[in-house]
Formats: sequence, structure tokens, C-alpha cells
Amino acid sequence: MKNLITLFLLTFFLTACANPKAYNLQGSIDDAKWNNQKVLLYGISEVTGLVALDSTVVEKNRFSLQGKVDSVGWYVLMIQNGAAQPIYKDFYIGGKLDCAVKNGKIRITGSDINDAYQAFDDQYTIMTAELIKLDELVKANPQDENAKNAFNASYATFLKSFRELSKKTILDNMETPLGIHIFQAALSTFENSDLEFILAKASPEFLKDGTVMMVKSQLEASKSVQEGSKCPDLKMMAPDGAQASLLQFIGKGNYVLIDFWASWCSPCMKELPNVLECYAQYHPKGFDIVGVSLDEDASAWKGAIEKNRIPWHHMSDLAGWKSQAVTVFSFSGIPHTVLVDPNGIIVAKNLRGEELKAKLAEIYK
Repeated sequence: MKNLITLFLLTFFLTACANPKAYNLQGSIDDAKWNNQKVLLYGISEVTGLVALDSTVVEKNRFSLQGKVDSVGWYVLMIQNGAAQPIYKDFYIGGKLDCAVKNGKIRITGSDINDAYQAFDDQYTIMTAELIKLDELVKANPQDENAKNAFNASYATFLKSFRELSKKTILDNMETPLGIHIFQAALSTFENSDLEFILAKASPEFLKDGTVMMVKSQLEASKSVQEGSKCPDLKMMAPDGAQASLLQFIGKGNYVLIDFWASWCSPCMKELPNVLECYAQYHPKGFDIVGVSLDEDASAWKGAIEKNRIPWHHMSDLAGWKSQAVTVFSFSGIPHTVLVDPNGIIVAKNLRGEELKAKLAEIYK
């Protein structure tokens, strides 16, 4: 779960708008133990990761950083802490900003765009607090079914709340880079209905963004794989290297779940026990599954299948998000599922957790 949270945050950092901007960051700290500690300002590079841009030292419980950056975007402030772990905070740079450090936590305020992000981040922190605790509990007690169920329920609640928070923040900040950044960060969690809602209210400037244009194009393509449509084919590779066609498993008189996943996808791994349970219960009655992986590493893909003893059919073109599956089935996040009836017609999409169990119980009652 921490990896997922980190992924959300790091996604914010990776986009910036070219526009040189001066900054003036004034800091105060509540504890003299921070005196003589180094303060560092980092930018984010897609190639090299964190890039040091500026630094200073805490003196008399205060510090100051002033200068110019080449782009307006996400930055990281880090304060060293002797032999202990440093503390850090991501923020939106530009103009005069105030940094207050209290009880070992950094808070940066000042500009309208940064304050809007901090409000978003505050809500995000509140929403994930219980989820992180439950995730640690599951890791400490992997056989505890009650802990797993509690985590799954909390995760479903979190996703719903996160989508709503993201939509509101995007709509309130469409005229600034913040709206685009959060759109990109939350993209994998949005349902098509969320995306359609955002695009219907999008400003002309927002619609010019490359990611937004790609999503808009995908939504148009998704109309060919709506419920009631004939399931399209995919031609990929099976784990043993043989060529596999999706339609060799579809339209043969059984219900088939197409499960789009990847070994690196934490939510996919969290959902896997539920899918395994459904398969064990309904496969004897004819239910089948085809796993379509967005892995790029063949060893990681095959290793995950073997490690988790996933018994159904598998295929992949090992192309990650450039996979033909993403284009043909038009989805922007995984896990993603498509349920196909015995005649090869799509009857449901994106069933997970209790929704998947309920649908199969209805089919095989």
C-alpha cells in the first residue's frame, strides 16, 4: 500500500510547465535540535530522479532559500536530521512561501496553487491513515482473513473517496497546472464515468494537454467494447512462448472473465485472492478466466503466476502500458476486468471484490 501511495505522489512530480519562476522560501522550526542541519531543495527529473537545486543551513531555528527555477512544478524540501532519517515535503514552488516545522513535520503555505495542493494532500493523508494501519496488520498476519477483509473494505472506501476528492480538485484548478497534475496522478483510479464527467466540464486549455487528449481518444475507442458489444480479439504470447488468441477461450459456451493485471500492480495482488476464490468456486461449473498481463519483464510475469499458483489461462505481449490490450479494450488502470457471456458478448466491466462475487452468484445460482 505504501508503494501505491508513493506512486500517486511521485506521479505528481513528473510534469512541469516551462516558465521560469522566482521563489522565496522562509522557514521556521519549533525545536533548536534542528540548528546546523542542512536544508535542501530538490527538483524532479524523469531520467535521474531527485536533482539538488539549492541548499542552506538552519540557524537560530530559521532558514531561507531564494532563487529561480526553470519550471513551475513539483519540488521537494528535505531537512537533514543528524543520524536519523531526514524529513521532507513535496510542494508547489513559486513566489513567497512560508515553511513551518512542528513536531518533525513540514508544512509549506503561501501561493494559491500550493495551498490548493496542500488542502488536497491533507485530505489524502486523512483518507489513507486507516488503510496504512490495516495494510501493516495484513503484512504482520498474512493468514488473518478478518484483517484482509477489513483492508479490502477500507481500500474500496478509500478509492471512492479519492476519486471524488480528485475530481473536485481538478474541476477547481483547471486553469492551473495543478488540475492536470492531479488528473494524471488519479487517472488509474478513475472509472470511465468519472473521466466523462471531468471532460464535459473541462476548460479549453485543459483539453489541450497531451494526457487529456489521449484519454479523450481512449474514451471514444471504449465505445466499441461497451456492455452488449462483441468481445474483440487479442493475439499475444502464452507463458510457454506459444502464440495465444483471446478468442480461442471466448464464445465457447462458458462465461469468461478477462483479467487485466501485472505482477508489479499492488491493487492487482490485493484483488488476486478474491479472484482465486471465485475461480475455485465456479470453474467446476464452467466459469473460466484469461489473465492478460501488462508486464514488460517475462521473468516477473511468469514468476508471479508460479508463486501465486494462478491456474487459469495467461497471455501477454510484454509491452506494459503500450500493450495492444490497453488500446483494444480502452482502459487506463488495473486491475481491470471484462466479463464475457457464453456467446462472446461483453456483459459487465470492472467487476472486483464483492461485485464480482455477486455477479457470479447471480449467474450460477
